Amino acid sequence: TNLISNAVHLLLRHPEQLALLRANLSLIDSTIEEVLRYEGATRWTSRILHEDVTLHGQVLRKGQSVLLLLAAANRDPRRFAEPDRFDISRRDNRHLGFGQGPHFCIGAALARLEARATLRGLLQSFPNLSAGSAPPQWMPSVFFRGLTALPLRRG
Repeated sequence: TNLISNAVHLLLRHPEQLALLRANLSLIDSTIEEVLRYEGATRWTSRILHEDVTLHGQVLRKGQSVLLLLAAANRDPRRFAEPDRFDISRRDNRHLGFGQGPHFCIGAALARLEARATLRGLLQSFPNLSAGSAPPQWMPSVFFRGLTALPLRRG
C-alpha cells in the first residue's frame, strides 16, 4: 500500500518523470525500484549485534542493539549519484528498501507485482491523473513512510 501511494505521489510531484514513464512503460520496474530507494516505506530497522564491530573508530559490543537508517543509506552520495534526485531511469539501483540478506522482505516480489499492476492500470485508465487540491496526509510514524490520504483528480 505504501509503495503504491508513495509512487503515485512522487510521480505527480515530478511531472517530467511521469511523462517519461507514460512515454515508455518499460520503465515501470525501474520506477518501482527508484520509489523504494527515494521514498521507501520502511525508514529504519534494528538489529542485535552477534559480535563486536568497530565502525568509524567506535566499538559496538556484542548484544547491543543498533538502529540501521535505511532511508539515509538509500540517499548515501557515496553509493548513489545525485541521491536527492528522483530518477526513474536510474541504473545500478541496489537500494535497501526491502532490507538485505537473511532479513530481506519475504513479500518483496508480491509488493513489486502489485505496484507494477496498479501503476500500469492507473496510467492506462487515467491519462490525465493529477494531484487534488488538498495536500496529501502522511501517517504519523517514525518507522513507516506512507500516506493516509492522497487526493487525486482524474483530469
